[in-house]
Amino acid sequence: LSDAQKASRKIKKGLKTEMTKRLHDAVVKHLQEQKHAVELLSRAHNVTPKYVNDMIGSQTKYHTAHQPIGSRYTLGELREMVAEDPQMKNLMRDEKTTYVSALREHREQKVSSVRANNIAAARDVLVTTERVIKELDDLHVRTGTYATVYVVRGHINDMIQSTMHGTDNSEDFWEDVYDSPMADVLRQYEQWACTQNQIAVTGKKDITMNYNNYNTAIIETYAVKLVGWPQGVKFISPSNIGTVGEIRKLRDALKARTCYWAALTPAEVKLHTAELDACRSAGQVVRQPRKKRSDAGVARKR
Repeated sequence: LSDAQKASRKIKKGLKTEMTKRLHDAVVKHLQEQKHAVELLSRAHNVTPKYVNDMIGSQTKYHTAHQPIGSRYTLGELREMVAEDPQMKNLMRDEKTTYVSALREHREQKVSSVRANNIAAARDVLVTTERVIKELDDLHVRTGTYATVYVVRGHINDMIQSTMHGTDNSEDFWEDVYDSPMADVLRQYEQWACTQNQIAVTGKKDITMNYNNYNTAIIETYAVKLVGWPQGVKFISPSNIGTVGEIRKLRDALKARTCYWAALTPAEVKLHTAELDACRSAGQVVRQPRKKRSDAGVARKR
């Protein structure tokens, strides 16, 4: 090996050692914080730390113990494991109530909680839509009913795949009565859905949210602003928010309409423009420049 190669390997080895040490220190810190949290819980509820640790273990081990990644136990296997677990026998009424409450809370969150990212949301839509379609097909076989389903995304940046389905020959209805194939109706429905919130406030279609240049591209251009953004949640695209807790906080604010779009009066727009002009005069960057193309300055074929 040359001297340069030896030096490079030494640097890499040093970096790897440092990363390993940082990980070790982080794990130790996490375990210490977990131990402290368990002690606080035991004092608050007048139980021993071992009792709290046993409860934590019982909530997780049935789904994870000795299972390959992505696989789960069947309901029968879970029931058998719980029945054979000595810690789950002879439970007091309060303990049973605690387990049942935790299960109900978990089920409610699973049904109604916002998905962590666009990929998870798209997967949820796919699975749910397939289940609904199967139920409607089975219902048609049992009762002879007809049904048509349209599922479309509500935002242009969503990764959801729009879907349509009609039981039996329901697709013929749209062509016979409205003279439009289902595919055309689906496309029009999707376009309509993706512009609903924009039209309601601005009266304009095809507006794309711009978080980087919000003050100029949105407030100054369209005379609207977002009111009541939750404190502690960074003002960025929801798909880039890092934690589920922050996503839920934003979802709850939007659902409760404490966070909403509001139209500005001409006086408010004029005041906002004056503030931006003052910032520009002071040399502040008001609008972030667009990223430069990697092939800028290179002649391209037309």
